[in-house]
Amino acid sequence: MEKYPLFQKEYLLKNKTELNNNFKNYINYFINKINKIQNENNNLKEEIPLTFYPIAKNIRIVSSFMALNIINNKKSFIDNKARDDEEEYWIKNKNMKNWYPWLWARNRIKNNFTCKEGWNFYFDSFNDKKINLKKEKYCLEPPENLKLFFNYLSCIKYTFDLNKIYMDKIEKIAEEIKWPLNSKILAVQIRRGETCNKEGTISDRPYFTLEQYIDKIDIMMEKNSYNYIYISTDSNEEIDKIKNIRPKWKLLYLPIKREDFFRLKGDSVSSLIDLEVNCSNNPDKIPFIVDTALYDLYFISKCQGYISTMSISHFSLLGWYLQIAEQEKITPYINMNTEPLDMTNKNLLLFINLY
Repeated sequence: MEKYPLFQKEYLLKNKTELNNNFKNYINYFINKINKIQNENNNLKEEIPLTFYPIAKNIRIVSSFMALNIINNKKSFIDNKARDDEEEYWIKNKNMKNWYPWLWARNRIKNNFTCKEGWNFYFDSFNDKKINLKKEKYCLEPPENLKLFFNYLSCIKYTFDLNKIYMDKIEKIAEEIKWPLNSKILAVQIRRGETCNKEGTISDRPYFTLEQYIDKIDIMMEKNSYNYIYISTDSNEEIDKIKNIRPKWKLLYLPIKREDFFRLKGDSVSSLIDLEVNCSNNPDKIPFIVDTALYDLYFISKCQGYISTMSISHFSLLGWYLQIAEQEKITPYINMNTEPLDMTNKNLLLFINLY
């Protein structure tokens, strides 16, 4: 990682770099700082807003605002705040009838509810159930140019704290798919769904064929000898094709009805309807959309390598952040996109400005 904060397009081997040698202690420094600030009884506090954008972007936004609060020594909390101008944005530009209650808990909590109640449906972060992150004995203050990066990673670790209901669900899924313990697992995120048609001829972003993904998986398997591959995807077709092309690979994937994901309809990208608008019009889809995203992110974080469109997909990028925060090192990765992972670009690191 000698080019940090401009990360390489590919990082194929777990080399003993200076960054990785100190990675855990750098995270521990900010974990201790978060503990101190979040548990102090003082008037220095700042409310964190939620957004109608998909759940992965909510996690990134919440973590970003928290990171800014940590810099300013402010305690973070969630109550019922929308981001500045967001209520007007959705009503005016997306024809949504109202902001409250928070979109991603609709059809799950009866009647009206606050952002805090909606957030608590999924997470224990920012509530009274939050168990303090363990105070770490061994920590090291990062160099100045790394502080924002490790501050943000620690805030993501604090934020992505699924509650007991969801951890129980995840344990059942892990048992069903026979999640292997003490094995090397490569995570591969292949998004299709509402972003492109099945042929890949119409897409709202750069499209990579399954063969291109398999070429990259071959490289990662050769360099790191993974025992299993976790496929995060909304496409049954891609899973079936991988099984046919590489029958010896041991695949792991969520046991879900992928046909329930929204699909791009029509003959152009202009016919694409935003996921959040689709869910607002079809709130019965919200449980499936949110739950599968949370499950995928959790299992990606438990892997030791990653292939995805990291520099253009906020879901993919969050998966990478969660993985390296959980594994406490820069794990081997391949970014499918040509854009660099430039952490001096605050839209890639702190996700606080969207429009």
